[in-house]
Amino acid sequence: MYFNQWKQHRRWVFYASLGLFLFSLTQPAFYIDRADYDAWSSPTGLLLMGWLGIMAGDSACLAWLANPLLILGGVSLFKFDKFAPIFGILALAVGLSFLGQEQIISSEAPTYSKITEIKLGYWLWITSMAAFAAGSTYLLLIKPKDTREDNFV
Repeated sequence: MYFNQWKQHRRWVFYASLGLFLFSLTQPAFYIDRADYDAWSSPTGLLLMGWLGIMAGDSACLAWLANPLLILGGVSLFKFDKFAPIFGILALAVGLSFLGQEQIISSEAPTYSKITEIKLGYWLWITSMAAFAAGSTYLLLIKPKDTREDNFV
């Protein structure tokens, strides 16, 4: 494989993962056991405010840390490609940790609500991390040995 083809595949992995991530922001992530069952599952709100749950000590919000890991993976894909699969796999593992949670903080008090259903937004978010982890691992395995661009026609 030529280095330029490899670089193109690297962009495809990045854009596919980013596209899935952005699409996940358009769908509800989960429902809780309250009358406003989807009030706390706005993906954009979760992205922007999820770190506050960590500050309150909510273990369900620890899954939010997958976002910075995914960002580090995206940066490393273009700068330090050997580390990209590590960040992708860590992001996926941290994101999947949400499945083991039964409740989540649902007010500033803080009060907790039971998580009743995982929705499409969460699964798209997980798929974006899985695509990144798999794609970056594949890229590392097929990377040309000599990556000097002047050696390729």
